[in-house]
Amino acid sequence: MKKILIVDDEKNILLVLKIALKKAGYETILAKDGLEAIEKAREQKPDLILLDIVLPKLNGYLVYEALQEEPKTAKIPVVFISAKSEKEDIDKALDLGGEDYLTKPLEKEKLLQTINEILERR
Repeated sequence: MKKILIVDDEKNILLVLKIALKKAGYETILAKDGLEAIEKAREQKPDLILLDIVLPKLNGYLVYEALQEEPKTAKIPVVFISAKSEKEDIDKALDLGGEDYLTKPLEKEKLLQTINEILERR
């Protein structure tokens, strides 16, 4: 079973994504802030990370950069998820190396399609 780390500071979003991904056959790991995200990525080595940008302690961009600096987490694909829909935010996330950028509110079908496509490529 593929593991997905969901990083978001909103409990409702974590819960909705956890349920949707479990129904789709994925194991989920949850993190509520940037530091917890890095810690859980190191410990659990997920197959993919859904990463919000606006987070307590460390923002999503900094989390991504920290993960890229470590050999054991650098190859984990990251999909940024955010309510920020400005072109600059999307460009920054993709320029850093994010696999994709999905804006909230997330469409379940689009989310699952994106995850499946990325994991199939790996």
